[in-house]
Amino acid sequence: MGQTKLWFLAVLLGVCTWLEPGKGSHVPPDAISGLGKLQGIAKPPPRGSLPFHMNSVIQVVEVLESHHLDGHLNLTMTELARGLGCCDSEFYQLLLGEAPAVPPDLPFLSQEQRSFLMRLVKHEVHASSTEQGVVLLPDGTTVAVSPLLAGIEAGLKGRREVPLPPEALELLLVTTEPLNQTHLELPLTIDTLYAVTIAKALGVAFLLAQANESQVPMGPNGCWDSVSEPQNFTLLGRPSPLTDAFINGALDGVILGAHLAGQGEPAAPLSTLLREYYTGDGLAGESQARSNFRRQNFVQLTEAGQLEEQVVRSLQLLRALPRMAPLLSGVGDEELLAAASRAVQEFTEAYLECPAVIPRCMWGARPYKGTPTQLKLPLSFVYIHHTSSPSQPCRTFPECAADMRAMQRFHQDDRGWDDIGYSFVVGSDGYMYQGRGWHWVGAHTRGYNSKGYGVSFIGDYMDTLPEAFALTLVRDNFLPCAVKGAKIRANYTVHGHRQMVHTACPGNLLYREIQTWQGFK
Repeated sequence: MGQTKLWFLAVLLGVCTWLEPGKGSHVPPDAISGLGKLQGIAKPPPRGSLPFHMNSVIQVVEVLESHHLDGHLNLTMTELARGLGCCDSEFYQLLLGEAPAVPPDLPFLSQEQRSFLMRLVKHEVHASSTEQGVVLLPDGTTVAVSPLLAGIEAGLKGRREVPLPPEALELLLVTTEPLNQTHLELPLTIDTLYAVTIAKALGVAFLLAQANESQVPMGPNGCWDSVSEPQNFTLLGRPSPLTDAFINGALDGVILGAHLAGQGEPAAPLSTLLREYYTGDGLAGESQARSNFRRQNFVQLTEAGQLEEQVVRSLQLLRALPRMAPLLSGVGDEELLAAASRAVQEFTEAYLECPAVIPRCMWGARPYKGTPTQLKLPLSFVYIHHTSSPSQPCRTFPECAADMRAMQRFHQDDRGWDDIGYSFVVGSDGYMYQGRGWHWVGAHTRGYNSKGYGVSFIGDYMDTLPEAFALTLVRDNFLPCAVKGAKIRANYTVHGHRQMVHTACPGNLLYREIQTWQGFK
């Protein structure tokens, strides 16, 4: 696939990621001129802007709902977002319908709300590595709004596995390779929910990476300039077509869309749905039907092989669209199948099998004192701890972040250590928290810090156990993920802290529990 084709493929498909010329992107400089509006330096938000937080989204949705009910507005939030340019490509219009017309001045919104909405509906990553179209959630993670709204709209339409529209079938019949030359059957149906959230985006990201080995297909996470008043979100590494925030939004879009598709009429107001899922007790009062558990819930919704099939079908449909056909003309069935297979495998390993980890910047870590010593990977041991103090489990992001800061202060100020001692810390909110992380030697197990990772559960577990999902997160997600990522050896050993030094840690009941884990000796 030619260099210019790669660049314009990324732009036309809405993969709004900065590909910097001369830095391994193979993007011709002349293809970039004039595209500053899409991928240029991010403009700072105007003064008085709403915080880029889900609470602000819910506030705007409530305004729209009130005007919808009194007859002054005939558009829902998802329709309004599409009318403003969210998910407005041929692909989305074919599956979700034409984007509606939008009142030019949005008179029902304040200037502050209009500015917020206009910055929200298009997902872009700028040259400065700031990501736009994302919001901070109460659980400490970040979501891109466009795939979230696309999934919600697909669910509201009640359309899951549907026949392809006649015009799409006509396009496929014209563009499909002769049967004796193709490995693919002509798709007659497509799951609109997966297609408009994650399937098309995954396929495109890996087609780009397949054509350009220096292109990273997924990640990274990022940091907000403020947790209380978030305005700017900056990525922690090289941008890709699928940032962590985009993937979070896509997973949530599938979960909420599936929930809506399974509901009878009328559906609950969108503001209620968002509040239950992001700030409340979970969908339909189910405590784990909320954003903290998006990875686990997506796995439960998605049958084996289903996602790869939808990636293939999405790419087949994309290849048939008139604007895409010239750019994808060199993509044969074998290349398409290879991209889909690799995409689903790597996505599954990184975002479904591995636990979500809250980075240091999000819990408010102080800088490391001095220069950290690098671990020599892979390691052979994992040492399990409990914090004892804090003695109570933390169940929300603010609680867990406060506990992390308190432990770091104690370790640095009272004990004189360079940083928080643990490698990773486990909350009772569904997340792990980055301490010293994968690469820095910790201060968790005297005499053994360079030999293994120290993983600590927040709370005192002498007479009680951590939440079952917290145990699962370490036993079934963290440990296999560390093996696949070459952070620990396949024949790793799990020890309780008390086996290495004289201590009651990790508590009697937690110690009894880990004796049942694979690798315990």
